[in-house]
Amino acid sequence: MIILPFAGEQNSAYVLLSPLPGHSHEQPPALSRRGSRMNHYQWIDPSPVDDDVVSTLTTALKAPPAGARFLCARGFTDVRAATRFLNPSVEDIHDPFEFDNMREAVECVRSAVEAKQTILVHGDYDVDGISGTALLYHYLNGLVPAVKRFVPDRREDGYGIAERAVEWATEEKVGLFIAVDCGTSDAELIEQLESSGVKVIVCDHHEFPPDGHFAGIMLNPSRPGERYPFRSLCGTGVAYKLVEALHADGVRGTTAPESLLDLVSLATVGDLARLEGENRYYVRAGLEQMNARPRPGVRAIKSFTRIGQRAITSSHIAFLLAPRINAPGRVARPKPSLEILCEDRRDRVMQLAARLEGDNEKRKELTKHVHAEAADQIRQMSDREERGAFILAGDGWDEGVLGIAAARVAEEFGRPAILMSIQGDVAKGSGRSIPGINLKEQLDHFEDCFVRYGGHAQAVGLTIHADRIEEFSKGLSQRVREFVTPGSRLPLHIDGCVEIQECSFELVNFLSRCEPFGYGNREPVWKISDVQILRNTTIVGDGHLKLFFQDMRGTPGEAIAFRWNRTETPDDLHGRVVDLAVTIQRGEYMGKVYAELRLIDIRNHQT
Repeated sequence: MIILPFAGEQNSAYVLLSPLPGHSHEQPPALSRRGSRMNHYQWIDPSPVDDDVVSTLTTALKAPPAGARFLCARGFTDVRAATRFLNPSVEDIHDPFEFDNMREAVECVRSAVEAKQTILVHGDYDVDGISGTALLYHYLNGLVPAVKRFVPDRREDGYGIAERAVEWATEEKVGLFIAVDCGTSDAELIEQLESSGVKVIVCDHHEFPPDGHFAGIMLNPSRPGERYPFRSLCGTGVAYKLVEALHADGVRGTTAPESLLDLVSLATVGDLARLEGENRYYVRAGLEQMNARPRPGVRAIKSFTRIGQRAITSSHIAFLLAPRINAPGRVARPKPSLEILCEDRRDRVMQLAARLEGDNEKRKELTKHVHAEAADQIRQMSDREERGAFILAGDGWDEGVLGIAAARVAEEFGRPAILMSIQGDVAKGSGRSIPGINLKEQLDHFEDCFVRYGGHAQAVGLTIHADRIEEFSKGLSQRVREFVTPGSRLPLHIDGCVEIQECSFELVNFLSRCEPFGYGNREPVWKISDVQILRNTTIVGDGHLKLFFQDMRGTPGEAIAFRWNRTETPDDLHGRVVDLAVTIQRGEYMGKVYAELRLIDIRNHQT
């Protein structure tokens, strides 16, 4: 997950600015400025901000000064732009008919409805393809005698449109085939459908193959020459634009388009689409709906998480809801995830949610195993610092968790990572990149090595001939070496500096106006400089670090870092003068609400 650069489950921390009941602060030991490097990331400090601009924004927006500094850091230096950022509205969305092929797509659906033909909606096995399939099912169901829905099996069908779905659609004389979150790289299969008299609409966002060849009525903002002005829609977002166009042109579905925005929100955040432009409006509106009128499946999934009675946020989607929707497709079959978003019966959705929970626990264990083995292999490489990327293959690795494990490898070692599972004479794999390296474009240079592949800048999926793995590994590593340097670390962009006393509930409330946070609008990262770690810092519970500290004026703070896995022990930290990189959140404990900081990184104080 890449909200803060590859922030994951392994090392999270919370800084509590108001001491919890029963805690007190010690007098600090003598100052220490030991020099060993602690920071995991390469900190990128913010550019200086104009004090006059900060003052203007503070007054006009009723924002705390730290909030105004954040807006400046993100480029919102005038009141109008900042106001639009804080208040995304329906005015931010584009006319769906700005898609070059939208009129043709609408007429294709209209013809199927008037002829009462069967429609097949074919998604993908992740949260984007599943949500998009559910969205079109809810809108179209009832307009024709039958709307069939299909999501492929990762192991049986692989990436993209499934051959067995094409065969079924041909045999059953389906009138219309709609592909969601797939289809851009499946021209041959789509042409096979069209030659059998099946119309095909593609609602996708993935990048095009090098030869640019595609088939079907293509709705994809990434299509070369496409005039639609916003390129960052996910597959479900494109499907929603089709629904908007149908509704506007009189093909009225059985539900209002706006009632489907919770599914757009799930997919947009879960698939790491950029949270800017119209995505920002769709996600915020979808979250409002998810909290005010949650569909039964979402309510059931939430009941198995630690969200409790709190409102669902974009972070909850990213780290709690989307992983559970993705889990069946990773370790078993994805059908339960699609069914839970289409089902209304409470007893059935609770059964399905329990199934998702069990699959998610299995996914965690499999991911831990693959990541541990891959990381061990990399540590044993004598030339690991010279490699531009890590491409590894294992015989027993479960292919359903390779993408998550690859993301953790990329985070840990600061290089793109592709992990593959060998299956006879081929290997199936998933890759994750780092900022600044478009992994899909890099794979285009090795097209002849693959049986099939696809994806986008930060994530790819592939099937490769086993006898070409070594050639591909050496070639890709060599190609991307120019983008990385030995010992390089992932960047951590700091949005502003704050004093402990500025980390107030006023700032927390202001930052809630800046949501949703995620890819493209990452949660703001703040630097608190020159704080000293106190001697009562200790390890508690199941390996958690409880950190006590104070600034040079004696203002206290305390933090807890869950699953602390850094090399520094409490004894190593005692007395150090450090800088903290944190995010600021709303915290609750025993009925008390306070400003809570999540520790992202820690480094020796920079003088």
